[in-house]
Amino acid sequence: MKLQKWIALLIVLGLLLRGLVALGADATFDALIQAALGDGDRLEAAVLSQSSLLMATAAPPISETEPEEPLEAPVTEEPPPPEEEPEPLSAYIPAMPDLWYTPPVTDPRRSNLDPRQQAAQIYTRNSTTYSIDIAELLTEPLSFDPGAGGPTVLILHTHGTEAFTPDGDDWYDNTDNYRTTDKRLNVIRIGEEIAGIFESRGIAVLHDRQLHDYPSFRGSYGRSLTAAEWYLARYPEIQVIIDVHRDAVPDGNGGFVRTTVDIDGVSSAQVMLVVGTDHAGLYHPNWRENLKFALRIHAAVAELHPYLMRPLRLREERFNAHLAPGAILVEIGTCANTLQEALLAARLFAASAADVILAGG
Repeated sequence: MKLQKWIALLIVLGLLLRGLVALGADATFDALIQAALGDGDRLEAAVLSQSSLLMATAAPPISETEPEEPLEAPVTEEPPPPEEEPEPLSAYIPAMPDLWYTPPVTDPRRSNLDPRQQAAQIYTRNSTTYSIDIAELLTEPLSFDPGAGGPTVLILHTHGTEAFTPDGDDWYDNTDNYRTTDKRLNVIRIGEEIAGIFESRGIAVLHDRQLHDYPSFRGSYGRSLTAAEWYLARYPEIQVIIDVHRDAVPDGNGGFVRTTVDIDGVSSAQVMLVVGTDHAGLYHPNWRENLKFALRIHAAVAELHPYLMRPLRLREERFNAHLAPGAILVEIGTCANTLQEALLAARLFAASAADVILAGG
């Protein structure tokens, strides 16, 4: 029986040696040879040990089953990061220190304005050669119907890092020209306030909270255009796009103008609407519809708060407003205002804008 045991062990040993040599296990081969020179119990233990090693290092069996289908890409409600695009002409909005607030109708600085631009207490600064009749435009219906259902308002921020004068709990490290990436303190917080007012009135809102001007200011309008197109592709029912900014008006002494108005004893920032056109040569078939929409909002706000609105700006550049019939740019306060002043202005603006949106055409 002992001889048979030796024969069986030698057979197993031969098979193992062939496998180990194929795996390049030279050290294992030497260990087995040394064990063979000892007694049979050592050889048997070595064979069993190296058998386990061989099984552990052997290739796994080939599966006969088909691989699983790959999972679909998850659906996200945030647009993908857009590619860098050239900065359009509308990258910067020049200041207008001569008319940074809305003075009474009798103010002598009004003498050079076209009387047609004083309809419904609306004052404009027209940077184009286009002639506009405010009184007539206010009688024309809007071309969109916000009551069609689904998301109808998109709020975004081409210059999302724009911020206000640090004050109290709203303090931030103002080392970047009144800009911060803290979304609790920049104009994205203003957009949230406007969105909240709209939603409380039953208006569906999509709020893009991306910082299109960070880390690079250059190309921000190209990036916000990409984002707006992303939303429109998924929500074609969007008819109103509001690009929320804050202004910066130099005071001529190295500082900035703080635009304020008293609202029931509380200081509020002022608001300015900007309407782009095709005057600079860019395609913009919606600019007159945008202007009618802006004029409606301006008139609605001015009726309740006459000095809240600064003169409406009609500009040569289009500011991406060609995407929708109700696309406007709104400047809530300036960098010299506090966040709290801007938030009050945003609430007052949004309340009147909601009335106009709900009324539709």
